[in-house]
Amino acid sequence: MMTEAKILRWRDLWVRRLNLGLEKAISGLADRQHQAIANLLSAMGHTILGGGKRLRALLTLAAAEAVGGKEAWAFPGALAVEMVHAYSLIHDDLPALDNDDLRRGRPTCHLVFGEATAILAGDALQSLAFETLAGASAKGDAGKCQEVAQAILILAKAVGPLGMAGGQAMDLALEGQNPDIPEVLSMEEKKTGCLLGACLAIGATLGGADPRNVSRLSEVGRQAGLAFQITDDLLNVSGDPSKMGKNVGTDAQSGKASATSVMGLAAAKKKAESLVDKTIGDIGLLGSEKLVWLMRSIVGRSS
Repeated sequence: MMTEAKILRWRDLWVRRLNLGLEKAISGLADRQHQAIANLLSAMGHTILGGGKRLRALLTLAAAEAVGGKEAWAFPGALAVEMVHAYSLIHDDLPALDNDDLRRGRPTCHLVFGEATAILAGDALQSLAFETLAGASAKGDAGKCQEVAQAILILAKAVGPLGMAGGQAMDLALEGQNPDIPEVLSMEEKKTGCLLGACLAIGATLGGADPRNVSRLSEVGRQAGLAFQITDDLLNVSGDPSKMGKNVGTDAQSGKASATSVMGLAAAKKKAESLVDKTIGDIGLLGSEKLVWLMRSIVGRSS
């Protein structure tokens, strides 16, 4: 049995490796012959290297280990999901979407570099994510090529029109409306749950899991992602801005539909906790203490 201290050491070790990997990925693209490209790379780094818990990447690595693979096999996938997450943050913060001016305690990308460069930085990070994931098969191993191709497909679906992008479209459409609970939860599962589901599915795929376990972990991740988004909704109402590194109360100000707006604080909190309890029960079948710990951290966080 792993103690929490051992899990924390595992987390800290991989966060350092992930940060170095992300920094290397950006610096490896450096082209100082043109100032515009240098500025674009700086905008990309502003968000992806500006902190973060690396939860999505850790879920990817832990999923690979849970199915009997090596964490290192899933490392390119872990980097890729962090790049996609960073791209989504840059675009979410834009005036046309959430219009936020603070992220992880710093001015958002578009305030520092301008809207046009921020849009391009998000675009470039999404492209770099797929390039990084595709590079996992560079050794030419036929089996690995098949796994990587499947992981690419999983990520593409998760961020597309029936996944994260579709959830964002629903989010915008529901502003100022009176949606019911199922519609809001569907929006939030797409907006956040699809990517977390992809993290676990990509980790399991690169870890060599059979399709049944990939599907199981994908569903676990989607439910965990919904719990994560509901917790975000709760923090937007009652969180501490100094701990969160971003403004609170913004959902109500912009008339956004959220779990808290349609369910109330108490019911939303209970829903998030029940979702996590279910995911922990499902993960227990795999015996992964790291995944269980990560799931518990979803609703216990203050940022």
